[in-house]
Order: sequence, then C-alpha cells, then structure tokens
Amino acid sequence: MQPTSRRPNEFFAPLPLAAVALLVTNDVWLKPTFHSAVTGKLSDIAICFFMPLFLSELLGVALHRRPRGRLAAGAIITALLFTALEVIPPFTRLALRMLGSIGPPIGIAGPFRMTSDWTDLFCLALIPASVAYGWGRLRTNAHSAPSSGSR
Repeated sequence: MQPTSRRPNEFFAPLPLAAVALLVTNDVWLKPTFHSAVTGKLSDIAICFFMPLFLSELLGVALHRRPRGRLAAGAIITALLFTALEVIPPFTRLALRMLGSIGPPIGIAGPFRMTSDWTDLFCLALIPASVAYGWGRLRTNAHSAPSSGSR
C-alpha cells in the first residue's frame, strides 16, 4: 500500500477555525446579549478573514486548483460578496431570502437579519491578511510534507 499524499490546506488551521468560532459565538450569544458596535463588527471581521481561506479550500478540493489561483479567487469572491451585501439592498434582500429557505432544513432557525453599514467595509482590509496567512500555511505545509518517491 502506497502512502497517501496529503493536500496542503489553508482553512483547517487554528486562526481560520477560531474566526469561525468567533462568528458563531458572536451571532448566537454576544449579539443578542450585548448588541453593541463591537458585536456588530466581530462577525464582519471573522467573515473577511476566514471566507477567502474557506473558498480557497473548496476550490482546492473540488476543482484541484493551484494555491495562487484559488487564494486569489477566494479573496476576490469574498470582497465582491461582502461589499454587495453591505451596499446593494436588493442583493442583501436576496441573500436573506436564500438564508430563510436553506437555513431551516439544515437546522439554522431564523429570523435572519443584516444591517448595512458602510463602515463594515473597513473589514475588507482583513482579506489581504487572510491571503498572507493562507500563503504561509501552504508554504509551511509544503515544506513539512513527507516526500515520497511516487505520487
């Protein structure tokens, strides 16, 4: 039996998973309990950090894309979606309708709400940090991956 080569990943790592945990904790507990300007930004910060890495990981698994292209695609898609959700009300309404349709069957009960706030766009600054983190993860994984004579 040949050893299986492990594909390096950028999403299944401490910081992106901590960002997901922050998003869930904030949306489920902190926002309803404290509802402040800080809790309003925490989810946006988490999304702008983990989403490019998540999308990149999906592109790597599903389409077997190379890291440079998939990280760039994850960053661009995240920036476009996040910006559209913040500044284009019809897009926001469409997203809320979609969440309302798919949420209950997967165990996520509404009501779903989004607050448009142009200052949330400052969170887009985390996308380059996310890409840099992803590159670091991929470089570290590539250097530490066991080399086998065959693939």
